[in-house]
Amino acid sequence: MPPPLPSLHILLAEDNEINQRFAIRLLEKAGHRVTVAGNGRLAVDLLSAQTFDVVLMDVQMPDMGGYEATAVIREREPHIGRRQRIVAMTAHAMTGDRERCLEAGMDGYISKPLDPKALFAIVEDGGEAADSAAQASGFDHQELLERFGGDRELLADVIRLFVEDCPVRVEAIGRAVASRDADRVRFEAHGLKGAAGNLSASGLFEAASMLERLAAEARTETIDAAWRKLSLEATSLLKALAATEPPAASIAAS
Repeated sequence: MPPPLPSLHILLAEDNEINQRFAIRLLEKAGHRVTVAGNGRLAVDLLSAQTFDVVLMDVQMPDMGGYEATAVIREREPHIGRRQRIVAMTAHAMTGDRERCLEAGMDGYISKPLDPKALFAIVEDGGEAADSAAQASGFDHQELLERFGGDRELLADVIRLFVEDCPVRVEAIGRAVASRDADRVRFEAHGLKGAAGNLSASGLFEAASMLERLAAEARTETIDAAWRKLSLEATSLLKALAATEPPAASIAAS
């Protein structure tokens, strides 16, 4: 039996009382400790006085919203020497909203109304996907199996190759972004885009396409945000692939 998950101290920045109660009930039943802030300004103040494992930050709140609060928190961190994990919560579930959360300095994204499985995945497992790994990555195992004509062995082989190749490509892109090597970014992003396309992984495909386009246009001022999005999409997809039932390795061996 796996060891029990550690109890986390969670800051819930949420102004809606019903949403507060629902999230608190779920998290406390799982053994976590929750402190509530009714707006972003209170969340910032609490973070100045206490330490939290993760912040669930509603995007739209009175007095100070989630984006503004996150900006203040990130500005203070160089003096503190510790990066706070912040997960955005929003009723909007469009791709543009998720990208805006990441560009604002948040580490993840979850849509409302909260789904318990998605909430625990992002809080306890450090997930960075929106609702679930598969949903955020645009990966549908059953749909993909149908596209492969029901050939489970072929699909398992393709997935295995992708799981081996994806982290290598993502790391190479990261190095190229850091060195501002636009040509290399474009080359590696193009390759990753093709690999994601083979799996019909729309989230990663779009993120790689965006990064490829920015590199081709030498728009280095926005390349870091695009790189963060691609990295999160890749992590999300790899988690979705790891959760396929039966696992790809088992399929290949059968």
